[in-house]
Amino acid sequence: MDIGVIPNVTLLIQAVLFLAFVLIVNFIYVKPYSKVIEEREGLIRKNLEAASRVREEAKGYLNEAREILEKARSEASSILEEARREANRIKADILDKAEKEAQEEISAKVAEIRKSLEEEKKKLEEAVRDIANSIVKRILGEAA
Repeated sequence: MDIGVIPNVTLLIQAVLFLAFVLIVNFIYVKPYSKVIEEREGLIRKNLEAASRVREEAKGYLNEAREILEKARSEASSILEEARREANRIKADILDKAEKEAQEEISAKVAEIRKSLEEEKKKLEEAVRDIANSIVKRILGEAA
């Protein structure tokens, strides 16, 4: 056995084989795996950015929808209020018209009743005159 300054060739060959093995594993497994990981990270990053953009866009649409709903509520309120005012006006008009018609009908009936009353008074006066005349004739006929 020679223990000298010259290194053993076996150790050198094993070191070269180990380096060759590491390079082969690096090219076959590590680089493709690293490439897939980087692609996935890039895809995830891109998806997160897209999701963030979509979230901001959705917030904008949500705010816009809220504004539209608030505007619609306001418009509906004003339309309902206008409809109430119009209904109250129509109700008042109908009540006024009905009251006028009722008053006219009452006036017409009162006039009709007065006319009837006058006619009946005239008939009663004639009947009273006839009775008075017949009484006078009887009294004069008995006295004569």
